[in-house]
Amino acid sequence: MACNTSPHCVTLNEPEHRQRIKRTREHAEKYLHRNPKKHAAEMELIERSFAALPRRPRTVLDAPCGVGRAAIFLAKKGYDSTGIDLGDAAVEIAREQVRREGLQLAIDHGDLLALPYDDGQFDAVLCFRLLHHLPTAEYRGEIIKALCRVSNDFILISYLSPYSFTSIKRRIRHRLTGKKIVQNTTALNEIKGHFAANGFTFVQNFIQGGAIPVQKIIHSGVPFVHSLNLAVFSKR
Repeated sequence: MACNTSPHCVTLNEPEHRQRIKRTREHAEKYLHRNPKKHAAEMELIERSFAALPRRPRTVLDAPCGVGRAAIFLAKKGYDSTGIDLGDAAVEIAREQVRREGLQLAIDHGDLLALPYDDGQFDAVLCFRLLHHLPTAEYRGEIIKALCRVSNDFILISYLSPYSFTSIKRRIRHRLTGKKIVQNTTALNEIKGHFAANGFTFVQNFIQGGAIPVQKIIHSGVPFVHSLNLAVFSKR
């Protein structure tokens, strides 16, 4: 969609991470048809995290929702879910998937930095696979502040651990070859700081695939874990 016809268009003058928004049909469909095993593992992580919450939320915002994978998954689990995304094509495909599944849930078109919702409108907010696109603590802090405003209880946010085998391997490769790292890692302590500044406390952290078996830790010597984590925070 041309920039002069869309109020949400992202231009090349904006930061690089904003240029990754799924504006084209081709880009969005690639994400829709991602590896089924990866999709299943990610949904298992989300389900396990929601199941461990001390109170079951009724309303959940999936922000950003992309092509609707998590929003639809949560709706099927009985949550009153809503999705929002800035990508024109992503929203279009997400709405198509909702209709195909015969579900009743809203997929809104909007910017996370200007969420069109009331303060505390949702019992929980899920922010899945976004932080690794954001290259600085300032950008991450802006997004977290916006999410905190609309949550009345919980926020579940994913991030890539800097201590996983994959993350360490990427840093070594970058130093040896100069290959750019496009998936940014974030230390959990930094994320905790952003949430504390907005009145939220840390509850629990979940790792994709769960904890590594003790036998593997003994044999490897170092407890390398999966990169993808999902941290849970609660409003004070």
